[in-house]
Amino acid sequence: VLQNGEIRRVGSEQARHVDIRLISATHRDLKQLVQSGAFRSDLYFRLRVVELLLPPLRERGDDLVELAVFLLDKARTHLNRPPMTLTDDALAAIRAYDWPGNVRELENAMERAVILCDGDRVSADLLAIDSLHDSRPGDTPALEEELSLEEYFRRFVLEHQERMTETELARRLGISRKALWERRQRFGIPRSRRP
Repeated sequence: VLQNGEIRRVGSEQARHVDIRLISATHRDLKQLVQSGAFRSDLYFRLRVVELLLPPLRERGDDLVELAVFLLDKARTHLNRPPMTLTDDALAAIRAYDWPGNVRELENAMERAVILCDGDRVSADLLAIDSLHDSRPGDTPALEEELSLEEYFRRFVLEHQERMTETELARRLGISRKALWERRQRFGIPRSRRP
């Protein structure tokens, strides 16, 4: 495909022309892997038509804040929440954090903050980034603090179900009551027995 722009189905003798553009990404140094023999040199040269080197988030400066604001707005739109802003302490935490998970980690932090936010201002504690990593290279976060969005969902529901109705919980999470019920079933979260 990369060399001739043709594919052949399994068992077929006839090749078909395909018009594709292949975009690939890696966090590894492919040139070094080619030199060490861990990556095929012919594939490397076929893939390397245009090479873009993107610095990690921790080296992006003001772009990082713009990206965080964009991802916050994307998450709140997706979850059908009103406009939100990042507080000064949240902005400082975003700038100070190392972001070892790069954009995926930032996107998850923004979505988590939208889910947990009570109002229209997202503070640093809602990002939960300082507790996950202390920005020193080589350190690894404590396993008990590496929570998926599903685990945050579970904790949020368990912590708030005593004082919120199902409708309020669903609204705060940006989902329907039916979706809340389905997630309770999927994750095994019992409903509270409110008096």
